[in-house]
Amino acid sequence: MVGGVLVQAVSLVAIIALGLGVKRLGWLSVAHFPVLATIVLRITLPAAIITSVNDFDLTWALLSLAVVGLVVNVLQQGTGMLMGRRRGREAQAFGVLNVGSYNMGAFAMPYLAGFMGPQALVLASLFDVGNAVAAAGLGYAWAMALAPGDRRMGVGGFVRTMLRSTIFVTYLVMLPLRLLDLSLPGPVIGLTGTIGAANTFLAMFMIGVGLELRLPRAKYRQALMLLTVRYGYAVLFALGTWLLLPVPAEVKVVLCMVYFAPIAAMAPGYTAEVRGDVELSTFMTSVTILVGIVAMPVVLTLLA
Repeated sequence: MVGGVLVQAVSLVAIIALGLGVKRLGWLSVAHFPVLATIVLRITLPAAIITSVNDFDLTWALLSLAVVGLVVNVLQQGTGMLMGRRRGREAQAFGVLNVGSYNMGAFAMPYLAGFMGPQALVLASLFDVGNAVAAAGLGYAWAMALAPGDRRMGVGGFVRTMLRSTIFVTYLVMLPLRLLDLSLPGPVIGLTGTIGAANTFLAMFMIGVGLELRLPRAKYRQALMLLTVRYGYAVLFALGTWLLLPVPAEVKVVLCMVYFAPIAAMAPGYTAEVRGDVELSTFMTSVTILVGIVAMPVVLTLLA
């Protein structure tokens, strides 16, 4: 089973390489990235969320893990914004979108299921609720408010911007349904399941199309600085969870592994929407995938 998980992880990297190769052949270019991002963020990812959440056994007590997902994201988003304050609003928006967020569905969950079984999926899904609200809701609106050329928005504008995120609205609809133990009809889930099945491929392929392996030296320094902060937080979160959080050991192990998961695949798409540095965002996302392949099993080995 562990071998299958490693094959899955390597497959994700191979799909990124395929997107890069297609771009090198001239079949697609970076100019096509916004189109792919729109398909992923507006169609395939929401469909995948609907399908996965529809049968999810959600309770109020378990939502405490969603709070953890929300808090760790907001801390990193705030730090990312502060890191970019001397380089203007574009850098601040970039920091909000690219320091936090976690790729759960396409990466962390298959990894966790392979190493720890289906129970880990339940725990990871709960964390992902907070992760999605923070990244696709608060973070998206926050970055849009900081984006160059956009006027400063009040509370009403901030909420309206959050509601422009299809992913956030999808969670906003599905979570109350599950708390009330209501499910969507089978034909609807059949449709969303078919559409959502394409999400993993398209999200990784999109990253490959946007990826540039050769970056200006200043961008390498910026990537190193931002990723150092991200993984510094990952270590602090893991230590705090293991030593202080009053939850069972298996929950602590899952959370500690998740902290080392890659940046969410939607981050480059949102970066494009705020007119940020897509090249740098896709590079950072790809690096965190490679780190996650190694770091998550290492964390499991150390804690086990």
